[in-house]
Amino acid sequence: MTGQIKQLISHQKWVAVALATIALAGVLSVVSPVFLTVSNFQAILVQSSVTAIMAIGMTFIILTAGIDISVGAILFFTSALFAQLFLTTESYLLSFVAAIACAIGLGTFNGWLVVKFRVSPLITTLATYSIYRGAAIHLTGAQNIPVPREMGFLGNGRILGLPVPIIILFIVAVIGIYALNRTRLGVYARALGNSDRSARETNLPVSRTLLAVYGFSGLVTGIAALILLARVGGLQSGIGIGIEFTVIAAVILGGTKLSGGSGTVVGSVIGAIFLVLIDNGLNLMNASPYIYDIVRGSVLLAAVAIDRYSAMRQKSALESQRAARLGIDSPLVSPPEPLRGQNG
Repeated sequence: MTGQIKQLISHQKWVAVALATIALAGVLSVVSPVFLTVSNFQAILVQSSVTAIMAIGMTFIILTAGIDISVGAILFFTSALFAQLFLTTESYLLSFVAAIACAIGLGTFNGWLVVKFRVSPLITTLATYSIYRGAAIHLTGAQNIPVPREMGFLGNGRILGLPVPIIILFIVAVIGIYALNRTRLGVYARALGNSDRSARETNLPVSRTLLAVYGFSGLVTGIAALILLARVGGLQSGIGIGIEFTVIAAVILGGTKLSGGSGTVVGSVIGAIFLVLIDNGLNLMNASPYIYDIVRGSVLLAAVAIDRYSAMRQKSALESQRAARLGIDSPLVSPPEPLRGQNG
């Protein structure tokens, strides 16, 4: 039985975080009897919806061996644009459409910079993070802006008894799973992550793939921004700060390789829920709010370490298999011994 579980985890890495999530939920249910209630589970899913939706988009980016540090700034800029537009036009539809279109544009612009200048996605999006956040603060004058009542439904409303954020998360997850497993975008993203050189040599549409994955990440980040804006009840200057690291941690915890080529949407969503459960547990223990960032950072560091360890083990296994096929004991071949009777 243990061997079967290990085999399942080796093929589906998200199973490990799923088991860890179940174990953590079990511990929290002992700490607090209130934890095991339908309303609390719904609250946890609502709390994790923003991070999980953004993690779905980030999954595609990391699959290409890329990364986007600017998603928190895109979240903030989208929220600021919506709030400012509604404040001046009082048109909910115009503000909504413009905000989503802008989020797609900002994400696609990141992809364009990566494609055009062949600069590391980390450096590129670190620069655009500063640009987008600075532009949002300039747009709003760093003031808090209340949102319209219509927005409340997006963050706090219910349809058939289910919270709207959970329904939106489910829809985005289904679209992400389908796109990853049933469309060329998923195939191209994995191929690009496995080998950028091979993808280009086989004439795969590398540029279009990168534009698509960064644009998709922008789209879902825009959706997450409006959900968060509705839940908070207005624009605040601190929205989105640090959320990019939580999103990246959720994706890596969910089994997506930081080096690209392998990952799942399901794992990323479970990773986001796991991180929210940690926050929930700290809250139940009345932990200091300053501990939260330490724990998140530690989880991200552990996730990266596990990812690197897994990659090293996989590389070692491949080298051992290659050595076995060549009929040698080790990938390192010893030099031949000199013939007997030869001098020097």
